Amino acid sequence: MRRYTVYYRSLFVVGWLLLLAVPSWAQQALTLQEALSLAEKHNPRLQGVQARREGSLARARAVSAMLSPQVSVSGWLAQGTVDNMLTSAPAVMPDSMRMASRDSFTSSQVKLSLPLFTGGRLQMMARAARAETEAMSAEVQEMHQEVRLDVTMRYLQALLRRELVEVAKKRYEAQQEQTRIMEQMYEIGKAPLAFVLRSRAAEAEAKQMLATATNDFRKSLIDLQVSIGLSPTGEVELPQELEQPAFTLPDTVEEAVKRGLQRRALLQSQQARLRMTTLERRAAEGALLPQAYLTASQDWIKEESMKAQSGYTVALVVSVPIWTGGQLQAQIREATAREQEEIAASRTLQLQVESEVRQAWLDIQTAAANLVTADAALKDAEEAYRVATLRVHEGKAPFVEQIDALAALTDARTRLLEARTEHILAQARLLRAMGDL
Repeated sequence: MRRYTVYYRSLFVVGWLLLLAVPSWAQQALTLQEALSLAEKHNPRLQGVQARREGSLARARAVSAMLSPQVSVSGWLAQGTVDNMLTSAPAVMPDSMRMASRDSFTSSQVKLSLPLFTGGRLQMMARAARAETEAMSAEVQEMHQEVRLDVTMRYLQALLRRELVEVAKKRYEAQQEQTRIMEQMYEIGKAPLAFVLRSRAAEAEAKQMLATATNDFRKSLIDLQVSIGLSPTGEVELPQELEQPAFTLPDTVEEAVKRGLQRRALLQSQQARLRMTTLERRAAEGALLPQAYLTASQDWIKEESMKAQSGYTVALVVSVPIWTGGQLQAQIREATAREQEEIAASRTLQLQVESEVRQAWLDIQTAAANLVTADAALKDAEEAYRVATLRVHEGKAPFVEQIDALAALTDARTRLLEARTEHILAQARLLRAMGDL
C-alpha cells in the first residue's frame, strides 16, 4: 500500500512540474498587449538590429580612442650576421622600430603617441561614428514599430479567423437542420427526393467550409507565434472578446503628414546617415592638412660585447602630404558623392513617408465606409434568409432559394467581420506610417 502511495505522489509531482514548464502565455488567454511585450523580447528581427546597434557603439568607441594617448611596449631578441631593421608586431599601436646590430641583440621600448593636430580628421571620424550610432538607434525604433504592426496584424487576423470558424459553424448547423427538415418532408411526401439530395450537397459544402476555416485559424495562430518570435509548438488561447486598441488619430491628413515627417524613425535614421557622410567628407578633407603628433619613448638596449644602455626620447612629429598621386583628392570626391547620394535618399524617404501616411488615411476612410455598408448588408441578409425560410416552408418558393439565402447570410457575416478587422488595421497602419504605433 505504501508503494502505491509513493507512486501516486510521484505522478502528482511530475504533473505539477510539467504544468510549470508551460509558458505563462500558453496557460491563459494571450492579449494583444502581452503579444507585443513578448515580441519585444523574442522577435529575431528586432534582436538583429539591436545587435547591429551594439556593433556601431563599439566602432564609435574604437574611433574615439584614436584621439587619446596610446602606449605600447615592444621587445626584441635577435641574432644575425648583418645589421637589420626590426619593427613591432603588426596591429600594435603606436608601432616601434629598432636597428639591430649583427650578432646578438636585445632591446625593449615603451612608446607613447598623442595626436596634437590632425586637421580635424580624427575628430570628424569620431563624430561620424557617433552619427552612425544615432542612425542605428533610429533603425531599432523603426524595426520596433514594424514588429508591433506585424504582431498586431497577425493577432487581429487570428481573431478574425476564429470568428470565421463560428460563422462557418453556424452555416453548417443551419444546413444540417435544413437537411433534417427536408428528410422529414420527403418521408411524408411533401418534398421530392431532389430537395433532400440538394440539401445534403449543401451540407457537405458547409462542412468543407468549416474544415477550411478551422485550418485557416490554426495556421493563423502559427503565424502569430512566429511573428512574436516564438517556436510554433504550443497552442495559443485568445480572449473571447477583443479589447478595442486605444488608437489616438490626428484630426486631418495634413496633421498626420506633419507628425509623420517629424517622428518617423526612418527619417531620423536617414538624417543621421546624412550627417555621417558629411563628417566623413570633412575627415577626408582634413587628411590634406598637416598632421602633428607628440611621441615619447623609453628604450633599453643590450648588444654583444657592449654594456646595456637606457634612455628616453621626446619628439614632435609633423607630416604634410605634398603629393599623393591624387589619392586624397579622389577620396574627397568619393565622400562628396556619398553625401549627395544620401541627400537624394533623404528626399526619397520623405516622399515615401508622406505617401504611406496619405494612403493609410485613405484606407481608414474606405474601411469606415465599408464597415457601414457591411453592417447594413448583414441586416438585409438576415431578413432575406428569414423570408426565404418562411416561403420555402409554406411551399411558395423553391428550396434552392433558402440555400442561396443561407449562403448570402454567411457571406454577409464574413464581410462584416472582415470590415471590422480592416478598420482597426487601417488605423494601426496609419500610426505605423506616422511612427506612433
